[in-house]
Amino acid sequence: MAHLHPRPVQLALAVCLLAITTSWSAGANGAFPDEFSVFFPAAAPHRILVGANFGLVVSEDDGATWRYACEPWITQGSDVALSPYNVGFYQVTADAAVLAKSIHLTRSGDDACTWPQSGGSIDDHSVSDMFADPNDATFVVALTVDSSGNDSIVASHDGGKTFDSPAIYGPTSDVLTGVEIAKSNSSVLYSTSVASVGSNPLLHVSQDRGANWTATTIPEPAGTEPLIMAIDPQDPTVVYLRVVGAQTDSIVIARGSGASFETALGITGRFVAFVRGSDGTLYAATAAAELYVRAPTATAFKQLPGPHFRCLGQRPGSSRLYACGDFQIDGFSLGYSDDGGKTFTRMMNFSDILGPLTCPSVSTNCQAHWDRIQQVLGIGDRGPQPGGDSGTSPPPAKARSSCSTGGAGMAGLIWIACLLLAQRRTRWLRNRS
Repeated sequence: MAHLHPRPVQLALAVCLLAITTSWSAGANGAFPDEFSVFFPAAAPHRILVGANFGLVVSEDDGATWRYACEPWITQGSDVALSPYNVGFYQVTADAAVLAKSIHLTRSGDDACTWPQSGGSIDDHSVSDMFADPNDATFVVALTVDSSGNDSIVASHDGGKTFDSPAIYGPTSDVLTGVEIAKSNSSVLYSTSVASVGSNPLLHVSQDRGANWTATTIPEPAGTEPLIMAIDPQDPTVVYLRVVGAQTDSIVIARGSGASFETALGITGRFVAFVRGSDGTLYAATAAAELYVRAPTATAFKQLPGPHFRCLGQRPGSSRLYACGDFQIDGFSLGYSDDGGKTFTRMMNFSDILGPLTCPSVSTNCQAHWDRIQQVLGIGDRGPQPGGDSGTSPPPAKARSSCSTGGAGMAGLIWIACLLLAQRRTRWLRNRS
């Protein structure tokens, strides 16, 4: 392992702490921080899952009612709020199992009730990204970082319960920044990376489930960071990339598995969400209430006003566009649009949550968390309801949903997360002397 100098380590830690307070740094899944995310499991056509920074919010009735599984139960022993830095994100498999990434990986195959920890080759590694095959419920890939700071891509063939050895890519000293599997051809995998400080971003493709890989330089400035936003669900040779600069964000479309690249949109600021619609429309959003839309036949994005976006999503095969908003400013935590993003209608506020999921494991293990999180979400005493749920009309929210409920534990795990991030990012700064 190359020697690291104290100043780069301190710089990486400072950048990490700044990122925690500003909440815009690039995350792994979907290339965005997982403050919020929305999922529509194909195997559960009436289920909606919202990944929040305090747990997994679940509706089994198309958004009419909502309950949740709390973060301490999902992460099995952690007592801090979910964030894109200590708990990266969720993934949903083709059979509706849910994977959650914290310092380790947990998996629920029983509708978010129990969350056993995944094992195998990831046991002694930190997990920086993961992706579940959209069609094959058994196939999951993950990016891992070992104790020497080397990155690998490992595969699971049992739905994320255990991960195999050896790795299907690596170990490598390059910084791997994302991995995904094509929906229309699950033999096709993509990954992105940066080799060293000042080098150009790279796109890697495998046509045989990771047995062999080919790398192509992405024609974006040296020092930028590439991430995968999506693989086109109909064409496995088309990849939508996000390329992050110091002050800029760009959407780059790779075609022909990297044979050509189009810089489709660039902004000063940060994208926070992206979705490729069922009709081929591209949607990209910022937290500054900006929605960029490119119709299938258009060559440029059109900017629309919108909520202060936290996520975008669409149930496959449908036309309705879903968005996570700032529930204090926008009046909803999850809304939807039936006119291509021109207007959004409230579906749910986090203050509508009725309580923990009713399965005994969640209702027991999440009750103490629920007692605390109600204050954060602005949920008052609603009075008794049938089945033991509380009231019907929650008062307006009084606090941001992103507030931590973990007390001192939060600071401790944030620092652990910072150390892990520092280990990765200082590889950009190695060998400077």
